Amino acid sequence: MDKLDKDIGSFASIYSLFHVLDEYHDKQYLDNLEYKERSEKERSEYISSAQKSMEEMGEDYDYHNYDYGIEQELLLEEMAAKAQFEFFNEAKELHSLAMIEMKVLFLYKEIEIRLKKIISTHYSQKTSRLSNLNALNNCFKSNGINLDEISSYQFIEDLRRVNNDLKHSLKINTSKQITEFKGKTQFDSESLDTFLKRVSYEIESFFNLLVRKINGDDVVELGDNSFFGDIPF
Repeated sequence: MDKLDKDIGSFASIYSLFHVLDEYHDKQYLDNLEYKERSEKERSEYISSAQKSMEEMGEDYDYHNYDYGIEQELLLEEMAAKAQFEFFNEAKELHSLAMIEMKVLFLYKEIEIRLKKIISTHYSQKTSRLSNLNALNNCFKSNGINLDEISSYQFIEDLRRVNNDLKHSLKINTSKQITEFKGKTQFDSESLDTFLKRVSYEIESFFNLLVRKINGDDVVELGDNSFFGDIPF
């Protein structure tokens, strides 16, 4: 089991992926903002330069540094950049929600994969028919491990409910009793992100305790406070 300690207990690679997704989304916003501000600046500087030249040359001004067609091109570029930036802001909630949905679905999938990896590697059992968390739980019970008695298991159950709801729509069904979604009928990026950050720490704690328990270490269940650390992302 020692070989699995690092692979199963650590979620560092997952949090690194989540960080990359967040960086990509933030970069999209900054790129759109930079494009809008640059196009506004280019048009403003072109007009200012022409105005300054006209004032300095007076009657001798012959429009040598001003072209109406160029100004119109700059105006169209500015309008396009502004429209693109406004569209991004209007769609920002959808973008954010899509990113967090991917995180939830990926994290829950990773949980099932890691549980199956323990079963196949440590117990040398086939996992092809273990299609859901209940089946995985029963398999562990047959090997003397009660997952639902380990601290933080409830957070995996909560993630399962949210995962199942998201697979069908943004409507909240089985997740209604979870703190972040009480009184809501539909998921939004803010509450979903708050939920994900809260349960991610607890899920990593669960896997650390599970690995220790399988290794034969003493583990205080249902309230074990031996795993501490920062929220990973």
